Amino acid sequence: MARRVLPLKDTQIKAAKAKEKDYKLFDGGGLYLLISKGGGKLWYLKYRINGKEKKIALGAYPTVSIREARVKREKLKQQISTGIDPSQERKAKKAEIRQETIKSTNTLYRIAQKWHDSYKDQVTENYHTKVWRALENHVFPAYKMQDGSTLKLKDTPIDEVTRLEIIALMEAIKAKGVQDTPRRVAMLLNKIFKYAVTHEYAPHNIMADIELTVVLGKHTKKHYPTFTKPKQIKELLHSIDGYEGDYFTKMALKILPYLFVRSANIRYMEWKEINFRTKEWTIPTEKMKTKTEFILPLPHQVMAMLEELKENATSTKYVFPSFRSDGYPLSDNTLLSALRRMGYSKEEFVPHSFRAMFSTIAYEWANRKEGHGFGGEVIEACLAHKEPNQVKGAYNRAEYREPMRGLMQWYADYLEEVKRG
Repeated sequence: MARRVLPLKDTQIKAAKAKEKDYKLFDGGGLYLLISKGGGKLWYLKYRINGKEKKIALGAYPTVSIREARVKREKLKQQISTGIDPSQERKAKKAEIRQETIKSTNTLYRIAQKWHDSYKDQVTENYHTKVWRALENHVFPAYKMQDGSTLKLKDTPIDEVTRLEIIALMEAIKAKGVQDTPRRVAMLLNKIFKYAVTHEYAPHNIMADIELTVVLGKHTKKHYPTFTKPKQIKELLHSIDGYEGDYFTKMALKILPYLFVRSANIRYMEWKEINFRTKEWTIPTEKMKTKTEFILPLPHQVMAMLEELKENATSTKYVFPSFRSDGYPLSDNTLLSALRRMGYSKEEFVPHSFRAMFSTIAYEWANRKEGHGFGGEVIEACLAHKEPNQVKGAYNRAEYREPMRGLMQWYADYLEEVKRG
């Protein structure tokens, strides 16, 4: 016959002192209080299920009183009688809470941040900044839908974002009247979701299931506006000479036609990158879209302008420092704004247009009798366009250095002749 266990009394528990080893005070029905050698008093319920003996913690005394411990015991014993293992159920609930916590923190915004950090070494600093700005401007804001609802994906767990929400986002961006932006945003979201799938933040890349042509219509490639007629180029060069704004902005615009690099490259040009002896500008890997170091020969017209800039330098780092923030280069919008002040709309000319202008003129004069005589490979090398064949690309960088110098000087002389009329 089993020994009858007398119920515990509160005075008995209070009087229980720590010993050299842990010991138990039984209350009956599997309920006991463990007195640890450290002095702690913890309630446990010992039970048997599926032939196995188990225990489950019910809390610490006196936070959990005798009465509360007994109530918990009876509830758990009722569960056990129906075949439910309270330990397993508690573990399952903890796992569910943990998953919900993880899900609530793995929002589209947070995963986008993680992807953006991982993307830093793959692109230029300027482009890396532009990418995040695009997400902040177009993906993270809330949009008011036609049915009165609000679309806000920023704080949505990434594995809960739906295709219909992405489509609604694309349509909302399209409604802003920005032609190419929805597709650029879709490209960024595709990269973010690929990252999420790779790191198991989401089970599937939902961007792969969206046909952008159906959502946004057929894509028409937009070419940068530019000038190729001598009269237009002459007027542009004289407008730059007559620009009355910031000195360094003016000088950047004066040099840009001769070098036709991307806007970020001219703005972030540093003195340490200029070799006045060899007349070359070395743009480091991290600043290049191609992620390859680029050495550009400089015509004597540019060298003269750089000498003038050096005499008037206000920064030991940047050739074209910002007039607003000390220690920073010209801002992204500075050159574009200067062109607008000169009267050129975005449909007529943008900083990138200098590249299209050089490319068009260089190809037009390549095969003329009185032309420059350099082939397409040299023209593309001057534009820093990436050669698909890596072995050939490495060879070209060394092989085309002098032809590039010849073409760069020819083009600079061409611009001078056009400017003089």
